[in-house]
Amino acid sequence: MFLIDQKIEFFMTGLDGFVENGFCELGPIIDGKKCESLLNKVIQTREFSSKLFLSKEEFLKNPEFRDKNPKKGKNNLAEKLDLDFIEKNTIIQESMEKVLGPNYKILLKKFIVSVPLQWIPDWIKEDTKGIALTNLGPYIRPEYSDMTYFIGVDFHQDLIDYKEKTANFVTLYVYLDDVDVNMSPLVLSPRSHIFGADTFPHNVSISDDQNSIEYDNKKGRSEKFELKTIIGKRGSVNFWTAFTLHGTRVTPKNIKSRISLRYLIEKDAANSENFLIDELIQNLEGSASISVTRDDQDEKGKISLTSGKILEKN
Repeated sequence: MFLIDQKIEFFMTGLDGFVENGFCELGPIIDGKKCESLLNKVIQTREFSSKLFLSKEEFLKNPEFRDKNPKKGKNNLAEKLDLDFIEKNTIIQESMEKVLGPNYKILLKKFIVSVPLQWIPDWIKEDTKGIALTNLGPYIRPEYSDMTYFIGVDFHQDLIDYKEKTANFVTLYVYLDDVDVNMSPLVLSPRSHIFGADTFPHNVSISDDQNSIEYDNKKGRSEKFELKTIIGKRGSVNFWTAFTLHGTRVTPKNIKSRISLRYLIEKDAANSENFLIDELIQNLEGSASISVTRDDQDEKGKISLTSGKILEKN
């Protein structure tokens, strides 16, 4: 009972800073053995290697760049596995109720795979060279596209896929394995949410020591924000706002992949009461929604612009 009380106290303390920081670190609150069991089930679904990818010839027959990721109710491995030990975790439920209110909804859940460089065929490395937001979905074989795969992700907001939607949702991220600095950990900027919704690519420059960023909101306002690298034990949970800038560095060669679980969880639209997410939105300097979430793609969805690569590819 004492250990449970300690966890509850830790979670309450973390929530105290959510409105100010746009981020909350709950720590290793999920049963590690159950996370390991889930991870093993995922690993058994396919060979995690270069065999995940289409050949260049196969790709060029019908290059597609849109709708290549799992959706709610469509081609989604996370929806086929029992995740009750996460979704019914007391601390997660209580924290979501305090942030979003009762009857919150899961907008999307999916597995995220950080792909080590040695798996990626040279032609794909060349095709994605200089691209800051590299989702590998277009290059993945259709039978394996029930997860999201990436190689280094520049700073972005999670409202990037939700134009003209009030971003009254949070991203909740579960590490299923121990994650160290070499395993493409999340790199997040607390307080960067204050500028509100912003079109990607963002005007961001990183400090020489890589401990902070200078973020310009494109409206005459800029500020320095610290960076936080999220490492942690298996079962660690963090969540942040849809406006919070975050990304990942590339997983180096000869390092195993990181497979994690990502949720987008939103407030019940029928609930008119105010909760922490409402207080946070009221304190934004900018808008809570945006009509153009990104301008780095052409009409077919292929990345047509490059941004300054904040988290460099090796």
